[in-house]
Amino acid sequence: MKKPIKIGVAEDQVMFRSGLVSMLNDLPNVQVFIEAGNGKELLAKMRETDVDVVFLDYRMEELNGIETAKVIREKYPDVRMLMLSMYDDPEFIISALENGVSGYLTKDDEPEEISMAIVSVLNTGYYLNDRTSKVLIGNLVNEGKVNPKFPAANDEIKFSETEITVMELIAQELSNKEIAVKLNKAERTIEGYRTDIMEKTGAKNSVGIVMYAIKKGIITV
Repeated sequence: MKKPIKIGVAEDQVMFRSGLVSMLNDLPNVQVFIEAGNGKELLAKMRETDVDVVFLDYRMEELNGIETAKVIREKYPDVRMLMLSMYDDPEFIISALENGVSGYLTKDDEPEEISMAIVSVLNTGYYLNDRTSKVLIGNLVNEGKVNPKFPAANDEIKFSETEITVMELIAQELSNKEIAVKLNKAERTIEGYRTDIMEKTGAKNSVGIVMYAIKKGIITV
């Protein structure tokens, strides 16, 4: 049996926290070890219990998500953090990432995405969903505020001209359908290119593709 991924949750809305904890415990190989109503309570419990990933509510009355993230980054640098919010506000995302948070989720995200986020932050050090602005992410990578890792990738990966074009268009926030029209190809063909790029790079979604392409100097944003 694999050791479970140990989770901590800091969320001040009791009903939402209860639902989140229940959902997390239902995920394979995941177990919630800490529940807390605010950042101060979470940090107190982290002194006694080790965790791998913590979920932080952005807005909590006593030590909010950003304040808590600053402490965790300093005292527990190996712990990955996922910020929870009701909004995909760019200012929220930037603030979270600048303070050591590994990923950003909205409170209406599905269990499948939350599971993917947990695995991604542990394996690559980041998780941002496809709703996040690619231009915003590109700027963060260029400025060194986000430094993603791609364990499946190496410097000898070769991309075709079409794959590079697809990456450029993904960075411009075009959908598969829009890219297909622009390149005069079937949408399923574009989906195939996207899948191949993700397999080559180790990226988990479009944001990851953009991060990889910018980090490696393949494209600029």
